[in-house]
Amino acid sequence: MDEYFMVDWVLPPTQLVDLQTAQHAIDAASRRLTEEGHRVRCLHSTYVPAQRRWVCVFMATSAEAIRKIHEIAQLPVPRVESALDLTLVDRLAS
Repeated sequence: MDEYFMVDWVLPPTQLVDLQTAQHAIDAASRRLTEEGHRVRCLHSTYVPAQRRWVCVFMATSAEAIRKIHEIAQLPVPRVESALDLTLVDRLAS
C-alpha cells in the first residue's frame, strides 16, 4: 500500500535552475524505479527562498524507495518522514 512521505532540506544558497534540475532528476529516477516495480512519485515540491528550504511530498511504497531515487538522481539522501495528507483525510470524513 502506498503511503505519504515528506522530505525537507535546508539548502545552501542556490539558484532556481539548480532546483529545477534536481527536480527533473528526481522525476526521472522515480519513473525508473516505478518501471522496476517500486511505486514512488513526487506529488509536490516547494522551495521557500527566505528560509532556503525545499520541501517535497512523495507517495511511495516505502521510505527506502524515496532514498533510492535520491541515490539514482545522485542527490544527497535526505531524512524521510512519514506524513499524512490532511486534505484527503477531510474528504474521506465527508
